[in-house]
Amino acid sequence: MVKKSDRKRKERKVRERKSRKEQPESLKKLSKYYQRIKTYGIAALVLILAYYGYLIRVKSARLRYFIDPDTFFHFEMFRQAVRHGVPTYFPYANPPAGVNVGGSLGLYAIPAKVYNILFAPLGYSELHFFKIWTPLLGALTIIGIYLLGRKLHSDWTGFWAAAFLAFSYANYSKTYSGNARGEAPFLMFFVFAILSMAYYLDAESNFRNVKKLTVKLVWGSLFVVLSWLFMMSWQGSEFGLGILLLFMPLHSIVLFTFGRIGELRRFTIELYSAMLVVLLGGLALTRVSLVGYRSFLVFSLEAYFAALILNLVMLFGQRVGLNYSDKAHRLGTVVGIGIAAFIGAYAYFGRDLWKFLAGAYQSNPLYQTVAELARPNWGYVKNVFSIHYGRTGAGQDGMLYILSVLGFAVLLLRMLWKYRKGDVTGYKEMFLAVYYSAATYFLWTAVRFSFQASGAVLLLAGLFIGELMVAIEKLNDTVGTKAMYAIVLILLFIPLPVIGARDMGRLAASQAAHEAVPASWQNALLWMRNSTNPLDSATSWWDYGYWIESSLLSHRRASTDGGHAYDRRYVLAKFFSHSGSKSEVDFEAWGLNYLITWQSDIYKFNAISYLGGAITYGEYKKTPMFMPVSSQYGAVMGFDNTTKSFYVRVRTARGVLTYIPEMVINLARGGSVYRNKNPNINYVLYIFSQSFGILAYKKIAFSNFVQLAFNYINPLNITESMMLRANFKLVKSEGDVNVYRFSPFGVYRIDELTNGTVQNGTWKMVYSTLSPARKLPLGNHTFRVYISAFGRDVTNGTLVFEAYNGSKLVEREVLAKNLHINHLHERPILVSFDVPNATSYRMYILQKGPVGVLDGPVKVNGREVNPSSPIAPGRSGEIQLKAAFRRGYDKVTLAMRAMVTYYLTPNGKDIYKDDFYLEPHQDVVAYIPLKTLSVSAGDNEISAHVSVPSDLFTSFIQKLRAKYGSNFDVAKKRLEPVFITEKEYVVWEG
Repeated sequence: MVKKSDRKRKERKVRERKSRKEQPESLKKLSKYYQRIKTYGIAALVLILAYYGYLIRVKSARLRYFIDPDTFFHFEMFRQAVRHGVPTYFPYANPPAGVNVGGSLGLYAIPAKVYNILFAPLGYSELHFFKIWTPLLGALTIIGIYLLGRKLHSDWTGFWAAAFLAFSYANYSKTYSGNARGEAPFLMFFVFAILSMAYYLDAESNFRNVKKLTVKLVWGSLFVVLSWLFMMSWQGSEFGLGILLLFMPLHSIVLFTFGRIGELRRFTIELYSAMLVVLLGGLALTRVSLVGYRSFLVFSLEAYFAALILNLVMLFGQRVGLNYSDKAHRLGTVVGIGIAAFIGAYAYFGRDLWKFLAGAYQSNPLYQTVAELARPNWGYVKNVFSIHYGRTGAGQDGMLYILSVLGFAVLLLRMLWKYRKGDVTGYKEMFLAVYYSAATYFLWTAVRFSFQASGAVLLLAGLFIGELMVAIEKLNDTVGTKAMYAIVLILLFIPLPVIGARDMGRLAASQAAHEAVPASWQNALLWMRNSTNPLDSATSWWDYGYWIESSLLSHRRASTDGGHAYDRRYVLAKFFSHSGSKSEVDFEAWGLNYLITWQSDIYKFNAISYLGGAITYGEYKKTPMFMPVSSQYGAVMGFDNTTKSFYVRVRTARGVLTYIPEMVINLARGGSVYRNKNPNINYVLYIFSQSFGILAYKKIAFSNFVQLAFNYINPLNITESMMLRANFKLVKSEGDVNVYRFSPFGVYRIDELTNGTVQNGTWKMVYSTLSPARKLPLGNHTFRVYISAFGRDVTNGTLVFEAYNGSKLVEREVLAKNLHINHLHERPILVSFDVPNATSYRMYILQKGPVGVLDGPVKVNGREVNPSSPIAPGRSGEIQLKAAFRRGYDKVTLAMRAMVTYYLTPNGKDIYKDDFYLEPHQDVVAYIPLKTLSVSAGDNEISAHVSVPSDLFTSFIQKLRAKYGSNFDVAKKRLEPVFITEKEYVVWEG
């Protein structure tokens, strides 16, 4: 056998010498420089690719504001980290309590350190650096993916992976300027961590050779440090740890099955020891909040020790009588141990064992409406992994993903071929297979994972072409001939990155052409910044909370935003999608001062209506809440004189469809109402102009959102509209954005007794919120005052009337004492008083209510705690906090307010049934008084003793369970410090 092999080798060398003599001189020269061109040329091209990747990602840095709303929040945290170290508390979210900053806070600490050390001395502003940070990470990842591909396979794999990564939309989507989430630094550090791991495993272990030992330790240390950095960079970096924890036992099992005990011993000593340092170090970093997933790290350590025990059994089991005589027995041992381990793990963790995988796709109504958690289809995957993008930005081919599948197939064939020959020591193929399999699994579970998958997908796409290039280099032909083949192959594939780079450059330029924050929003928010109290709060739909909070815009507190106060989204959706008493919720509990509506939210109203309980899940999935009608959308409005019906005609692929809505409201003609006799759709048509209208689904056609966003009065219930305008007064209108000032109590109508007695007299309306310019008649009169109490009752209140000449008070009269108004069943208040001749008047209610906001972290027994849940029921301690007030108060009660947000599910809890719907509720459970004190305007440091009953929430939830059975779900339990005092609620001004 050996002789036959030597003979073949000699024959091949003879053929090569003969071929070299016969090849042209040009090919001889090419063969001389080919290796040099390959080594240095590819590296130079990768640097050019990285620079180009940076240029397309940084185009949007010229915008004034960020493209991604979440980035506004991350910028605020970055600024805190630059100035104060790791951020811990943010007062602008979740008013009146604020929030502890959660997650892996290395996301802010790492760029803050980079800025302070490198960029601040160069004169970069915080904002300028923050805008270029993610493009820099993108460029470094391009270089890193080249080095990793080169290390795990070949120069060509690294080059093509880098070329694809430079323009891939999947990677671009989280690395362009204006999108500074944690995924970008995670992927960059993860790629370099794996690169360091590969060099560490490949380095020779030789304790007698100091140089070799030093190299080994350096690479191992880099692997550990870079692993800590990727863990610090993103809350979802469990993904990276999961890949490593899966790779380690799988490669160990392969080594053991094939009897490579020596290699298994070395692999266990080297990688398992390094991973133990990684996990223990990560656990330590959770104590300073740089890593945010302590429970997962505990689980990871448990999984690590389970894998280590398996390795020890494989290494030493033969000593205690296990049969390792052949592959079948060794594999049987592993399978048996695996089954036993799974049974034990399931017995220990129960269903929690699946939480890591289930985290990709949540299972509650709120997460059903989050686009990033939707399951992708081929259309989506094609879109993010295409080479060519159309003018509209849609991916045309999905070629990168197809190439990755081919690369994965090649990788598996190579692994099987090597295993067949008994060559199982190569860990690189196993790691690539695990990385790609895990990334692909998550890619197909939720669209949010397309960026994380980009590293693996593009590595395997590069591997496919790299395998072809390596196959050419292994041919028996001369170097010059192989170089010619390589050049032909390069010319064949080079259009791919060229086309991709052109298209992504165009898309990046288009994305950077317009501000993501519309001008109407900018003007409204900057008005708030300049015209409202710094302690004020505002709300809109949650997507815009980070705009409200941003120091670049209004810099005001926001009731809910992209990452905080999720429970309030149900409550806010209930308000927007309903009207009248069904929509009323206690906004004052949020410290709300302003409400912002945006007409463009018609495109999000399916989610809003569903979360608010106005429609079922089937309607949410299948029935649009709003449909714009104009030639732009292929639809026209008209009136059929024959049938006396307004109609909407829509041109579709099936032909022209005619829709006849139930009702038509012509806003171009003062809001006139017309009812069609034979409607075929249960919609209301709003006509704004001759050429533009909106079809609104009947269930939400007269909702608070429609009335406030379009500044419209419901013609079917004028009283409801009057009441709504009493609590929400328009103070700023900017095109399609309206800003309303909120008051929990407001007068919506005043009637004067003009004749007869109170019981059987004649009444004349002298004021309403729809005609606020009217004046009260002078002199002594009897009035009926209608007060809208929104979301909370008036309890033991005092109604006061005042008259002013300029700023001078000329008359003050108490109109009613011990006033009680049930906000769900309001009745007019009968009063008689004298209206003097004055320049202005007002009525206000004196009643106890919340004042102030928290303006710093909350501590219990010296430890910083969650401000919305600072102490558990059944516990006690000393609470310390900082609260800010607009003015001083003499008698303020500091209390703990217990609240529960929950939703009822009358048709059952199966959220995927068409008839599923929910009814959101927000209830105050109890107030626990702590102390009475005086406070001054501005910040106040306050401390008190707190003790919470153990059944504070359980007794309330038990009552719900007794009433509704299992058809309810608790969204959030809150226990927040609040300050209660007697305050003035201005209900009318004239």
